[in-house]
Amino acid sequence: MPTMGDSPRERGWRPAPAWTKPGRFWMVWPPPCGDKDHDEAAREDCLGLAELLSDYAPVSIVCPPHDVAECALRSPTGVGVLAAEHDGSAICSHAPLWLLDGEGKLTAALVRSPLSRVMAETAGVQVFDAPPGLPATLEMDGEGTALVRARSVEETGPLAAMLEQWLGLEQLVWLAAPQPGASLGARFLAPGIVGVTMERDERHPFFAQSAVNRDILADVIDARGRRLVLVELPSSKRKGGCYADCLVAGERVVVPEFEDGRGNDAFAQVAAALPHRKVAAFPSSWIAPAGAGLGSAVVVQPSKG
Repeated sequence: MPTMGDSPRERGWRPAPAWTKPGRFWMVWPPPCGDKDHDEAAREDCLGLAELLSDYAPVSIVCPPHDVAECALRSPTGVGVLAAEHDGSAICSHAPLWLLDGEGKLTAALVRSPLSRVMAETAGVQVFDAPPGLPATLEMDGEGTALVRARSVEETGPLAAMLEQWLGLEQLVWLAAPQPGASLGARFLAPGIVGVTMERDERHPFFAQSAVNRDILADVIDARGRRLVLVELPSSKRKGGCYADCLVAGERVVVPEFEDGRGNDAFAQVAAALPHRKVAAFPSSWIAPAGAGLGSAVVVQPSKG
């Protein structure tokens, strides 16, 4: 696969923010865990979310060859099935880094795995290898600011240089994930607006880290000179759930629901913070990756239009 000569920054390309109009959604058929009831619940919710998203853009479910017939038979209209082996990891870890040109149109993708390449080639854009060390967990607003998983002192300098010089990022915000898993515990919901996990119970094992992240974000001035607006969302009582990891896709935001009594609060706060967006909620207990929410369960491919 070709590598880029000039960097995206030098070509005038920039990373696509989540609110770019979606052209396709990518999901993974839930792998079996050995519990038939759990497996069936996960697959039902996968298909239900796919049906919801198919009203906005086509959906492709990546499915092992031996499960293709079942998945295709059960899939609703507007949902396609792609036969491909998958290692069972969160699909967000395979997401291409989508790049927009100077006119805001999808033009290229940086890929990090065979599945990542499949998604990019299906999109019909230029495909390049991602540079070594490009983080899988990189939350960007498309305007020069990024939330990045904190690294060791030795790693931070080289990574910062790559992100600034190669992608043109101007403001890097280093956060430590409040719990192990796919999500940072914070993500951009709109330009200048960040949903962040805020644990209120001092006895909770992630109380201290969520407070540190909240304080870091509260002090940030983004690359466009705005102080970030924080939407403080509850942590999930369900182990491994993250309400801050919403699915953001164009004008739509889907808030995860972990059926723990805190979902209504999370939904209300997101809806209040985004009055001009279409906000929905969806059950996520069986399909969200560990330590994450719906934002890590779906890859949003920007539209080429």
